[in-house]
Amino acid sequence: MPLSFPRIALSPRRLRRLVPLAAPLALFAVAACSSDEKEAPYIERPVEQIYSEAGNAIDRGEYQKAALLFGAVEQQHPYSTWAMRAELMAAYAYYQANKYEEAIGSLDRFISLHPGNPNVAYAYYLKGLCYYEQISDVRRDQTPTVQSLKALEEVIRRFPTSPYARDAKLKIDLTRDHLAGKEMDIGRYYQSVGLNLAAMKRFRQVVDQYQSTSHVPEALHRLVEVYLSLGMLDEARKAAAVLGYNYPGSDWYQNTYDLVKDLPKPRVIPVNLTAQPADTPTATPAAGPRAGAPVAAPEGQTAPAGDKPADLKAPDQKTTDQKADDKGEKPRQESKDRGFLGWLFGD
Repeated sequence: MPLSFPRIALSPRRLRRLVPLAAPLALFAVAACSSDEKEAPYIERPVEQIYSEAGNAIDRGEYQKAALLFGAVEQQHPYSTWAMRAELMAAYAYYQANKYEEAIGSLDRFISLHPGNPNVAYAYYLKGLCYYEQISDVRRDQTPTVQSLKALEEVIRRFPTSPYARDAKLKIDLTRDHLAGKEMDIGRYYQSVGLNLAAMKRFRQVVDQYQSTSHVPEALHRLVEVYLSLGMLDEARKAAAVLGYNYPGSDWYQNTYDLVKDLPKPRVIPVNLTAQPADTPTATPAAGPRAGAPVAAPEGQTAPAGDKPADLKAPDQKTTDQKADDKGEKPRQESKDRGFLGWLFGD
């Protein structure tokens, strides 16, 4: 005979009291079930069987499961030849599953334990890719970009002839361009709020440290704008000259030319390089008649012929064109079309 229980009617007031107590119990039960699903029971199996199952999981795109299976190979058979391969394959599976922190941890462990392994070059390269895949917009933190640059440079430094060096060089150029874009973004902000000195520092850093990136023409143009705002006309001319010489066909050059074409020409002070210093210093005039000056003769006498001062002649001075002719050189002719650089520096 089945047991019967009396039905208990709960009022809404009692239900409101029981709901806060039932919610934590329900969460605990769900967490317990999920932990039971993740932690599979430990069953020792042959290493070939586990490794083959993990490879099939990668072929099916089940990268998380494959990483766990490769970890089981290392756990159950740590001294087998399959364990070393499983460490690297687990890192690859984590990388494919976008679990970059787990992949980097596995790669660091592989590099530290097997520095002489033939596949260690791939480990360094895959580590750089893990950082490279985390590069975000230039307005965000660029720590992964810096770490990716260091890891990829390590690949080229350690393994310059490896098949991964070429792709590492390409990605290094992209990371440097990204870092230059970050500096330009900060510099533009400083310039927009009037902090010209801080903006100048950022633009100069792009020109000096990231010369091969695509942001250099804009950085030179921004430097011209900042220099003009600060009243540094000579520096503005120099930056414009560098931009015009290296990037004459860029749009930034045209914008820079429109800024500096109305600037006053720099003052050029001519220097006489052929002037010779005096052989004797100038003596301080003494009291009385000046030495060498004509002296008045007494009445009824004439001055001796030898006392008559010789006629003083000015030093022989030649014009610049005459001296050029004496040396067999032609005087410099003013060109009608001196170009932008000649106009800029008043040449």
